[in-house]
Amino acid sequence: MRLTEYEIEKLIEEDIPYFDLTSHVLKLKNTNAEIVYSMRENSVVCGTEECAKIFERFNVEVQSWIESGTQVESGKVVLSGKGRGDKVHKVWKVCQNLLEYCSGIANRTKTLIERAKKVNPSIEIFTTRKTFPLAKKICIKGILCGGALPHRLGLSETILIFKNHSVLKGGLRNVLRELPELKRRIPEKKIVIEAENIEEAFECIKSGADIVQIDKFSPSDIKKVVEFRNKTAPQVKIAAAGGIREENVEIFAETGVDFLVLTSAYFGKPADVKVEIRPC
Repeated sequence: MRLTEYEIEKLIEEDIPYFDLTSHVLKLKNTNAEIVYSMRENSVVCGTEECAKIFERFNVEVQSWIESGTQVESGKVVLSGKGRGDKVHKVWKVCQNLLEYCSGIANRTKTLIERAKKVNPSIEIFTTRKTFPLAKKICIKGILCGGALPHRLGLSETILIFKNHSVLKGGLRNVLRELPELKRRIPEKKIVIEAENIEEAFECIKSGADIVQIDKFSPSDIKKVVEFRNKTAPQVKIAAAGGIREENVEIFAETGVDFLVLTSAYFGKPADVKVEIRPC
């Protein structure tokens, strides 16, 4: 996962649309400085590669950095550099924001996975495409560093049939009748169908969907679907989605589904990154 040169420029432009007025009037171009980023809490680091590129844009020499995805303890230096005082101040907040948000997503993802696997070691966590607008790469890098995978990155890559699709086809049963033909046309793709109630889930399982996604089901109803799958078509995978968070992920993992699909990893408290700037 990488940001393009254009995307790096857009990050910089958000914070520095013209120039740094404070550093300009203080004449900080006549000084030299060191900038050091460290974690104030145990954390999964994410975003250091992009920060190193931002350093390079301003001729701030990278002194040290820790690879994204690394688990570090509180107080650990994850990125440092040296350069002209005014240049160092230009990288300061752009990189701090990137590190805090990326690492925050990675931390939440890691916590979700640990809690889920504590009760169901074989379960997997996937995240939805409900990322921050214009920040998909940053969000996806965060969940990858935390140990999850994206459920689907966009409409072009997967077949996921929702009620909105079924309605236009005259109902779910009409869609299920077309499954054999769909599988013939796209044999390299899995077909995922979302069910809105237990009866629909049973029909999808019996009809040969590759994956049945059950949205906003209670844990007790999810267990009923899993039990029916186990007896009827054990090759069908079951995914649970809807409202899955750190507080309840263990309850959903215990139901016996194959994987969980969630959005909550993207939203929450950023990691706490300490920044020190000092003369050198």
